[in-house]
Amino acid sequence: MSAEYLGGHILLYHGVFESIPTGLESRLHNVSPVDFREQIRWLRGQFEVVSLNDFIAVPDKRGLATITFDDAYADLFTNAIPWLIEEKLPSTIFLNSNLIDGAIFWRDKVRLILSKKLEKAFLKYFEHEKWIQSIKTERFYKDSKKVELNSQFVDQALDTFLVENNLEDELDALTKVIATEDDLIDNPLVSYGNHSASHYVLSSLTPDQQRKEIVSGQAWLNSREYRRTSSFAVPFGGTKDINPNTFRFAKEAGCSAVLMSRRAVNTMKQKDPVTELLILERYMTPPTLEELVDLSHKLDRIA
Repeated sequence: MSAEYLGGHILLYHGVFESIPTGLESRLHNVSPVDFREQIRWLRGQFEVVSLNDFIAVPDKRGLATITFDDAYADLFTNAIPWLIEEKLPSTIFLNSNLIDGAIFWRDKVRLILSKKLEKAFLKYFEHEKWIQSIKTERFYKDSKKVELNSQFVDQALDTFLVENNLEDELDALTKVIATEDDLIDNPLVSYGNHSASHYVLSSLTPDQQRKEIVSGQAWLNSREYRRTSSFAVPFGGTKDINPNTFRFAKEAGCSAVLMSRRAVNTMKQKDPVTELLILERYMTPPTLEELVDLSHKLDRIA
């Protein structure tokens, strides 16, 4: 256990691509395999690296760290997870059940539009609809996930636009960047968790839609025999991305903890006051070891 760090650190990765797939070049959080291994070797030297379930169970999290991945990009199962298993290091992958079953990740559709420089064309296509006024060209990525825009509706609009612009082949290619169930690795060092069914902004949804996202995602996991965590990882992970229903439905689904992504570490016990679900903090890893070291020190000092 590190005497240098005062908080418990939960690292969050998304892609570990050697080369980012065509269409996803814009705004995909990615750490190359070489940098990933360098970061994890450093992590192991500074912290006691434990499974997420063990991290949750230990009251004093000082000097502990755990490794998590969101969205289950297919590259994880070639570039990251096998190596972690070789190194005898535990990890947790939070997946979206609809995406594992073949649906296209709606944020990857947004990245495709950005890579094709079609933001203005998208806004023009829907210019007579009131909701489109919330999205500005220069803020297309962020504005398209605003809380006031129902994510499920935006996803449908993305499909309409992309098909209308004859981008079916590009859409088909996007089905291959997320892992399928055949890619998932069954190993005692690998746990899987619920990241909702479709990765929508939960607070943008109706209560019925949000319940379905959380409960059906957990039901999918529960019907499999993989090692699981009872934690629920909030899509996008910000304070604005949740509301009281999020905790209520997570508890209904049988979850015991909710993971946020607010660039913070864990120094004291946080609980939702109504459901009493444990709240844990994570931070996204920067692309290089030097940046990770700087960020980890900064977050630990301000915790």
